[in-house]
Amino acid sequence: MKISTPTTQFNSFIGVDLHKCSVTLAAVDSNGSTLAIKTFDTKSINKIRSWITEQPKPTHLAVEAVGFVEWFINKFRNDVDKIDIADATKLANLRGKRRKTDRNDALDIAKRLARGECPLGWIADEQTAKLRKLARHWRQLSNSIANTKRHLRSILLAENIRGPKSITAISAHRWFLAYNKLLSDVQKTCFADFLDLIILLERERATLKRQIILANKSEKFNTLTELLKTFPGVNNIWACIIAAEIGDFSRFPNADTLEFWAGMTPDNKQSADRTQAGHITKAGSATLRWAVCKAACVMCRSDGFQEATRQRIIKRTGIKAKANVAMGRRLLRIIFAMVRDGTPYHNAQPTNHQAAANKARLKKINNKKRKRQASK
Repeated sequence: MKISTPTTQFNSFIGVDLHKCSVTLAAVDSNGSTLAIKTFDTKSINKIRSWITEQPKPTHLAVEAVGFVEWFINKFRNDVDKIDIADATKLANLRGKRRKTDRNDALDIAKRLARGECPLGWIADEQTAKLRKLARHWRQLSNSIANTKRHLRSILLAENIRGPKSITAISAHRWFLAYNKLLSDVQKTCFADFLDLIILLERERATLKRQIILANKSEKFNTLTELLKTFPGVNNIWACIIAAEIGDFSRFPNADTLEFWAGMTPDNKQSADRTQAGHITKAGSATLRWAVCKAACVMCRSDGFQEATRQRIIKRTGIKAKANVAMGRRLLRIIFAMVRDGTPYHNAQPTNHQAAANKARLKKINNKKRKRQASK
């Protein structure tokens, strides 16, 4: 987040308060005097464009950040000399307890923009925005697949059936062909419907994966993604999501700023000499937090030093989810240092998790053999 700086190169400053069905625009001059205020329906694109072009040139526009601001920026980016996005949370803190209306909010943005006091966010360029859409679509498909697999598991548990060890489209299909007689007629129908969903979603995700890999190889992202993939646990997908969601690393002066922007700092409450640790703020991109936490779990399976750190956190807190978030935050800080210095990650210490898993599996098999022999 940055603060706009006072400038005299613009003759009009436009503040925009955007909602799903309406948009309010307010224009002021360099002295902060009101030029015009108007509310339009969001479908009236031509009327909004005409109103904007009527304002004295050159114009500087700032639209308050909401979840559906993208269409407004894409439609009117070329109708103004400069466009920015205003930080909604910071603006709410600055406004205080005055009466909140759409006209007041739009006018407040315009006047702060003219004075150089408007907190501004970052607008991704077209190529970064496209990669970001691919990354967020990947997360949505992954969540849909995970939810569908949970439904399949619940069907099997309801019938007291173990089913395949790991549910994929192929393994679930083979199991269903071999053991569908174990299910009732209704459960067969439900299982088959969810199986069709998994097959469809996995096919769509395979197509999306190819698109992401091609986007990673573009000149803009290739250097960054190749650097990120030197870290254990970060593959093409995670590198794409991290590069797309963070965008320009140079806008963050240090790792603390990046961590705060991503919403991974704890929301601690302090009173006198007492501090109560809270949950993370979750103020930034949910997709970025999802990616770094998932990648951090893979990182711990590939790097013995990072896994030892994770185990210490689990021992101290007693909560695995907290440790995973902490490792995600640690991964974000390491990535920032890698990008800042342009150096790959080369200190990974290999783990023998596969050998440990095989040892535990063998022990379980031997225990079953001893029980069977004892029962005889």
